[in-house]
Amino acid sequence: MCSSLEEASLPQTVRRRSKCSEWTRTRKGRDNRAVQPQRVAATAAMLADPSRAAMVLALMDGRSRSAKKLALDAGITAQTASAHLRKLVNANLLVWQGRGRCKYFSLAGSEVAQAVEALSELGVKQIPAAARDLRFARCCYDHLAGRLGVALTERLLQPRNTVLRELGIDLTALESSRRPLFRCCTDWTERRPHVAGALGAALLRRYKDERWLVAVEDSRKLVVTPAGKSAFAHRFALGPGFFTQE
Repeated sequence: MCSSLEEASLPQTVRRRSKCSEWTRTRKGRDNRAVQPQRVAATAAMLADPSRAAMVLALMDGRSRSAKKLALDAGITAQTASAHLRKLVNANLLVWQGRGRCKYFSLAGSEVAQAVEALSELGVKQIPAAARDLRFARCCYDHLAGRLGVALTERLLQPRNTVLRELGIDLTALESSRRPLFRCCTDWTERRPHVAGALGAALLRRYKDERWLVAVEDSRKLVVTPAGKSAFAHRFALGPGFFTQE
């Protein structure tokens, strides 16, 4: 939970502006005043339909997909998919972009992914067999989730670590973006937080650029390469048996 990170010693720039406790207070204060029950119910209703939920989950890897591909993912006809996608767009959960004669859909933003990740945790006492393949490392929209994501986050939160500097992550540049620098995203398989926000996205980009992580086609799963195992073990001080848990 985010509360376990409240006293952690992040790098000074992150600590100053983006403590999990700070973010949680802001969100709760805003939600208590501004969010209407009807809005919560309407959003929940959008995801209560299994076909719509399947299409949203298919987009959790941060990539865009055509309406035809999403129909296949959900196991429904193109006509039915079109109606569902229109509702999801109108509910501000998805956005689309035209490419030639086709429409490609993606999540409306990282907050949608975080909400879906949180919903996935509710009521789950045991991880479904179909989801176990995603447990070690997966995309949560544009940041790293799973056992690896949680372990790397815990290392980043240790005092006086130099990981961000070693990776060449420019916090000043990230702070100037429109996105929050640092956010807690509760990992639904691990029940502990992994880093999201602009920092989480920058870290996943770096891991992919270095070919430490490789995406699996049509899946949220990420594969750790031999170079990645060596780099993560060295830079994040992961134990020798960590990658035997894949």
